[in-house]
Amino acid sequence: MSFYKNNQKELIDSINLFLNNILEINNLFESLIKEFFLKNYKGVEDLTIKISNLESECDKLRRSTERKIYKETLIPEQRGDVLGMLENLDKIPGQLQGNAHRINTEKPNIHEDLHDDFNSLVQNNSTCVKLLISGSKQFFIDPKKTIEDCLLVSKHESTGDKISTKLKNAIFNNNNLDLSQKMHLRYFVEIIDEVANLAEDVADRLIISSVKN
Repeated sequence: MSFYKNNQKELIDSINLFLNNILEINNLFESLIKEFFLKNYKGVEDLTIKISNLESECDKLRRSTERKIYKETLIPEQRGDVLGMLENLDKIPGQLQGNAHRINTEKPNIHEDLHDDFNSLVQNNSTCVKLLISGSKQFFIDPKKTIEDCLLVSKHESTGDKISTKLKNAIFNNNNLDLSQKMHLRYFVEIIDEVANLAEDVADRLIISSVKN
């Protein structure tokens, strides 16, 4: 029995390390946006590399954790829920990595008038991820807390939709931008906002799993 408990503790430690890496990627992306608006492109490049390295580490951790669950037949009643959680959580660092690379490579020309709203969108999405990570960590400890955090994810995702709509309206009503510039900026609004959508997808699954457990 102690062997099983030890292995289960190791499993939870691995999941928490995976979650901490996602949180760190999320924080690094916030910093990347700040550096981008300061036109510190070397800083943006350095942060993109750090994000990529951590995203690769997330992939390795997810795969090793999944193998551990199967190999040692751990948490049999929650196995499907946890595997689904890991699989969907892993999409978030992938999206953040992709966003970082696109910003680093394409360097969109975001006018200063739009900086505040872009920052608001990034901050709101970051809050979604932080709440999701908090809720995910509570899954084995306090399912009620998981549900509370995940409901807040949905609330912030809705806020993000309003911010992104406001941004798109501002972009397409700007007569100083040509159509190609407007399309380019709209694309960046959408890929940044996708982080909150992915977080909400995981949060919805976690709510259902927590109610069952």
